[in-house]
Amino acid sequence: MKLITRYYRDENDYWRIRQFLREVFILNGRREHSWHVARWDYFRWHLFENCRVCNSLEKDVSIWETGDGRIAAVLHPVDPDEAFIHIHPAFRTPELEEQIIDHAEGSFSNIRPDGSRRLYVPVDEDDHFRKDILGRRGYAGIGNLGWEHFHNLDGSLPKVSTPFGYTIRSMGDEAEHPARSWASWLAFHSDEPVEDYEGDWSWYRNVQSAPLYRRDLDVVAITDNGQVASFCTIYYDDATRSAVIVLDGTAAPYQRRGLGRVLLCEGLRRLHRMGCTRIFAKATDPAADAFYGSVMAAKYISETWIKDYRR
Repeated sequence: MKLITRYYRDENDYWRIRQFLREVFILNGRREHSWHVARWDYFRWHLFENCRVCNSLEKDVSIWETGDGRIAAVLHPVDPDEAFIHIHPAFRTPELEEQIIDHAEGSFSNIRPDGSRRLYVPVDEDDHFRKDILGRRGYAGIGNLGWEHFHNLDGSLPKVSTPFGYTIRSMGDEAEHPARSWASWLAFHSDEPVEDYEGDWSWYRNVQSAPLYRRDLDVVAITDNGQVASFCTIYYDDATRSAVIVLDGTAAPYQRRGLGRVLLCEGLRRLHRMGCTRIFAKATDPAADAFYGSVMAAKYISETWIKDYRR
């Protein structure tokens, strides 16, 4: 079947891609061979709006579709030199895969001073179909991109106790955004000078703008003096009864007290009451891998494949 290739046009495409990802997720046995719809929401509202991982959705998101408008594949960057590919299993052929990778090589790689380019492509460890194609095109695997954890909420949940001096509750209203933003800074930038913190918490409005955001799944640990010590933000998709942890961390002064595990387990309990049956989390370092592995039952590896070339 001949497919039409075009760029993302408007918000209507955003919603069409959400439905496409839901369909693909179910067809793939609720495995993330393509993104969960929650990750697309997170990409759109945080990685793009706040982190600017690409210049423009209209220039950097490509769609392959049938003549009657059915989406077969989507391509976009998650960094300027990293391409992420989503393909509907009914349309996955070597020809389409090659076409998409060729498009990515011409669109997303960084150009170095000497004119050479580099492109990264994430690949699931068991996706030998894509590995074979990348290998023929001159790519080489360079190790783990991260660990993809998931857990079925069909059994007993871990029991944990909240450390003394902390309250576990849902995120507050906008008046709590400054405290939440400061906690993020202390969690992810603890090795940087405090003077580098800009004090801008407007980014959190975008996190809350995602269609799957709900405050009762944005769980925080609060100190006795009202500071946000730890946080766990989960996007839940009731259409597929599955969820993704999109943001979690503990401010440096409060680490190693078990707060992260308490919040994760509280999130699991809340999801279970809502009817969620599976949750996902991505770890990009050994510490996070060990943390999620202490609660979640299953995982697989996302590998990094890389190519240096000229075009």
